[in-house]
Amino acid sequence: MAGDGRGVKAKPRTPGKRLLGLLVAVAAVHLVACPYTKVEESFSLQAVHDLLFHRLEVERYDHLEFPGVVPRTFLGPLVIAVLSSPAVCLLSLLGSSKFYSQLIVRAVLGLGVVSGLWTLQKEVRRQFGATAATMFCWVTATQFHLMFYCTRTLPNVLALPVALLALTAWLQRRWARFIRLSALAILAFRAELSLLLGLMLLLLLGARRLTVAKALRCAVPAGLLCLGLTVAVDSCFWRYLVWPEGAVLWYNVVQNKSSNWGTSPLLWYFYSALPRGLGGSLLFVPLGLSDRRALALLAPALGFVALYSLLPHKELRFVIYVFPLLNAVAARGCAHLLNNYRKSWLYRVGSLLVVGHLVVNAAYSATALYVSHFNYPGGVAMQRLHELVPPQTDVVLHIDVAAAQTGVSRFLEVNGAWRYEKREDLQPGSERMLAYTHLLVEAAPEHLALYRDTHRVLARVAGTTGVSLNLTRLPPFNVNLQTKLVLLERLLRPS
Repeated sequence: MAGDGRGVKAKPRTPGKRLLGLLVAVAAVHLVACPYTKVEESFSLQAVHDLLFHRLEVERYDHLEFPGVVPRTFLGPLVIAVLSSPAVCLLSLLGSSKFYSQLIVRAVLGLGVVSGLWTLQKEVRRQFGATAATMFCWVTATQFHLMFYCTRTLPNVLALPVALLALTAWLQRRWARFIRLSALAILAFRAELSLLLGLMLLLLLGARRLTVAKALRCAVPAGLLCLGLTVAVDSCFWRYLVWPEGAVLWYNVVQNKSSNWGTSPLLWYFYSALPRGLGGSLLFVPLGLSDRRALALLAPALGFVALYSLLPHKELRFVIYVFPLLNAVAARGCAHLLNNYRKSWLYRVGSLLVVGHLVVNAAYSATALYVSHFNYPGGVAMQRLHELVPPQTDVVLHIDVAAAQTGVSRFLEVNGAWRYEKREDLQPGSERMLAYTHLLVEAAPEHLALYRDTHRVLARVAGTTGVSLNLTRLPPFNVNLQTKLVLLERLLRPS
């Protein structure tokens, strides 16, 4: 009845929705600040582009011209393409640039990772309490690498949503679901997950929560199904019989050819990758062990990192799967301090440290994101080309390796009347290079000298070379930039 004050109250906005919004917003900031991609992301990104725009015309797909050193699976790109297609079709109908489709594709992947993190957060809440779940979200949101990578079409990131669901199933003691998701993650996406998920399975067997017979009854059919799925799908796209992750495993582990791309010391993950990935939250991981249940998360995570350290070639993204596990342990440690802050001054100091470390993490993330913004000169150069050259101009562009590795993708080929080529068998200054109307080349003086009489400079694109301390300004550092790429336009048609 009106005026009696007994009307239905509006349902308050739950803290959970705000925390989910926090994760989505931070991922979106990273995406918008660094909208371009690097060479490591190129296969999956180009594959999604080709699935969306070339569809059944497989002969036009990028991977057939530039296959890379090992084949990669199309399962991840297929899922992303299906989920992205409604928004991409709408953008196409509106006549929007394909560049915005690239953002849509990366946003879909980011939402998949955030969804996996949110599912894991729910289990953290169930097992460790609301404060730990809240801290899990804040710790994750303020760290740089996990949020930065979550929208990037790296093979590790494509595997991450499946791995997160498997980890959550393990915590929920849903063993059959855990085994099936593990089979998919390992056989279709990233074989190294057999170390992490295998250790977690061994813990179950050792604690007699699961028998070997039951595990095999679930693992064998799941493994055969996932293996058959990836072989069937990927053989169609690669046009020969192939199990991509098997080929990757053979290349990286048996042949150890991944070390051709650089090596790092044995303990590099422990003294470099984990501290950078976790930031100040690493300090609260030991405190999280005050709850013995957290040890079940920490042991397989550290075991995985230790085993994976045996491979000489190391990159931070290779161990990104353990960050959520370690964040859950750190969040439990933070929650222990916050829940007891009234008991003594030590707990109050500890609570201040919890809040302070989030500020430090956020400051580091903002700095790293700002620096990373300048790390994609190839993408910037493509944007400049389309701004400087009228769309009706007859353009045949050659993109060199340096540009292709630092931001160029098929999504940036926005003018359907232009030709974009990335041939790698042409010599600088050769007659075939002079046949192109425009060149996007590395800013190497010896190469630019070859075009002094035949081309003019349309644009010079800078990239970062590092950071230097500068205490006279805020923030107290300078981003050191230098010209990385040059966009050239032909003056006269060669005789």
